[in-house]
Amino acid sequence: MKNIKSQIEETLVDAFRSIPGFEDIKDDIYVMPSARKEFGDFCTNAALKEAKSRKLDPRKLAVELCESISRLNPSYLEKVDIINGFVNFFVKDSFYLDFAREIHESGGTSLKDGSSRKEKVLIEFVSANPTGPLTIAHGRQAAYGEALARILKYAGFQVSREYYLNDGGRQIHLLGKSLKARYLQAKGLESPIPEEGYEGEYLIDLAGELSDAEGKDDSFFDNYASGRILEGIKEDLATFGVSFDSWVRESSFIENGSVRELIDDLKKRDLLYLSESSWWFRSSSYGDEKDRVVIKSDGSLTYLATDIAYHRDKISRGYDRLVNIVGPDHHGYIPRLRAAVEVLGGDPGGFVPVIVQLTTLYRGKEKLSMSTRKGQFISLRQLIDEVGPDASKFFFIFRKTDSHLDFDLELAKKKDLENPVYYLQYAYVRMKHILRYAGEQGIDIDGIKPDFSLLRENEEIAVSRKLAAFPAVIDGAVQTYGVHLLAEYLLELSRLIHSYYQNHRVVNPGEKEVTDARLVLVKSVYEVFSRSLELLNISLPESM
Repeated sequence: MKNIKSQIEETLVDAFRSIPGFEDIKDDIYVMPSARKEFGDFCTNAALKEAKSRKLDPRKLAVELCESISRLNPSYLEKVDIINGFVNFFVKDSFYLDFAREIHESGGTSLKDGSSRKEKVLIEFVSANPTGPLTIAHGRQAAYGEALARILKYAGFQVSREYYLNDGGRQIHLLGKSLKARYLQAKGLESPIPEEGYEGEYLIDLAGELSDAEGKDDSFFDNYASGRILEGIKEDLATFGVSFDSWVRESSFIENGSVRELIDDLKKRDLLYLSESSWWFRSSSYGDEKDRVVIKSDGSLTYLATDIAYHRDKISRGYDRLVNIVGPDHHGYIPRLRAAVEVLGGDPGGFVPVIVQLTTLYRGKEKLSMSTRKGQFISLRQLIDEVGPDASKFFFIFRKTDSHLDFDLELAKKKDLENPVYYLQYAYVRMKHILRYAGEQGIDIDGIKPDFSLLRENEEIAVSRKLAAFPAVIDGAVQTYGVHLLAEYLLELSRLIHSYYQNHRVVNPGEKEVTDARLVLVKSVYEVFSRSLELLNISLPESM
């Protein structure tokens, strides 16, 4: 189903092209929701922009544009006017109600626009090192990545989810040495944690699993620790409702010779050079602030070497968009990866890094301090156990990814309308109850032919207007990767539907035609709610 915003934009293009001298107008004309009710539903500054670029009188052009729109006489439009050079669009109430009618008549299938986009999208997210349990920072990335994958897939993209496992390098050896120290301590031997090692209690638990590791070499402790931690990561993600289509190991690119092949190729193309006994990647020639080391003076590889090999592998698999969801500590790493994508023949514009800012936990007004390496943190598992997966996910995705998140554990645990996820799930359950009650009264909702002209209450119009915004919200989330837009939309729709319940009885035996129209409106909102909750990976409760 095409959203009203897109329809207005198409009308604008047609209206411009009917004005002499504007036949060459481009399609990239945009409208935005109006800030105030008296300015209509949508507005555009297109007349101002075009007048400035063509050195015309903006007022005169705006008048011509309005006259041209009026001649087109779009069926959805109540009126159009001009305020301060902005063209304002007032949409008919009947259009919004017709959106609900389409949902009803199609059984909900009209909510999808039917697009089958050919673009293949690979979303790499979480990708936590197997050196400890998933933290709340990983949890926020997991919640966002899963919801984004669902939204893009719903919009017609071919989406794959991938976890890149950093299973090699110094941190794994430090982990193994830390586990060995804990094992020897459990045996009553003095064995300090190595400098920069891992001090978390989870290693004490792992050491307790080792009944006899005497004489085992360091690789045994490396593999045991990373393997068992990976098992825990997979279990936590499954409990969180997050799944991956593939798991790719960093070590595989070394073992199969991909990194060495890449290094040789980059040297042949003069994209690597030797300086101070190290090999440097010419990333500064592709937008990075400076060149980067890929092979150290001792011959060991940097993370960048294997990361370039990994992205070459991504490109070879035919993906059009590479979405990398990372934490704020990767901000400076992004330009060198974009440079790598370009030299590897990929489309730099198709490389989409999304930085997810950190989360600070509060228990009421008390701020909880955390340090991953010291083991002083609340793991994702602990968060799920305390507040539940739904509250955790919704709190994580409700704010924009580039905004720091303050997560109040006490609020997330509340079973009342102050808790936003409880608030929207309660709205869903109330709709479900009304529809079930109507069925118990012998009303066949699917067979209703509603007379929406009977819906005149302010709350009904407000609900229908917000309902019809769903396609535009999905489009906005797709264009900006803004999952929070759908979360915000759903909360606002919850507020409107709660207000509607409180002020008007939906099922009223004395008013059959009004009841029928209201039931269809509620059923349409219920369809959008169900779909939105599923896209956000929030469960659909039967009762509350």
